[in-house]
Amino acid sequence: MTKEELAEKLQGCHYGLSDVEESLIEEARVNGLVIGYGSLNTVIQFEGATYEEGDDISEENEMMYVDYESPNTIKAFWKGLCKGEKGGNPDYSWSYETSFPVAHFRMIGRRTRINDEKYCEGIVFELKDLQAKHIDLEGTMSYF
Repeated sequence: MTKEELAEKLQGCHYGLSDVEESLIEEARVNGLVIGYGSLNTVIQFEGATYEEGDDISEENEMMYVDYESPNTIKAFWKGLCKGEKGGNPDYSWSYETSFPVAHFRMIGRRTRINDEKYCEGIVFELKDLQAKHIDLEGTMSYF
């Protein structure tokens, strides 16, 4: 399974992946794929090839580095802003810009299934695409 195929399967899923079968998360893990999404307005979460729940982030958001010794970055935008900088997709509460290849999917809010509200523009990436000494995200994610 590729990151694009997984993103297509996740398209329109519920907040927090609550309606996604555990077997799909397991398939992501086996294929070295990581699903990233905003789970609250203070937490970033990764599932699949690793599980990592980020520390609380202020509403201004911070640049996130996957590894101190790596050029890989994930910039999290809350409603189109990151540390006062405009970017991402302002149509979503959470969206991301990265320095490595990702596929995007739309996550909708828990209570908004009927009107199809855009909650989060999630990302899927392959661990092998990261240029890092540590390819396991656990313990190597820092927020600045």
